[in-house]
Amino acid sequence: MFERSKPHVTAIWKRFRSFPVFIQLLLIVPILCAIALTLLVGNMGLALMGTAVAINSLIAGWIGGVMILVLGKAGIIVAKDRNKNR
Repeated sequence: MFERSKPHVTAIWKRFRSFPVFIQLLLIVPILCAIALTLLVGNMGLALMGTAVAINSLIAGWIGGVMILVLGKAGIIVAKDRNKNR
């Protein structure tokens, strides 16, 4: 049934794995944050926590995921700079 799509999926997977680790994380972490936010809280839970309008968890997850990656990369840069100065 999936024989026609199998070459496309393997090509996409090989292309994804050829990217640097940071780019792979940039693609995966925001999606995982959005899924986690949806599963843990959900739109109704966000509305009940005090927000006037329910925040779309996909948008909040992407924003959170990108922030985590940027802050993580900044932390790596700061740690490398400290090690060079010692």
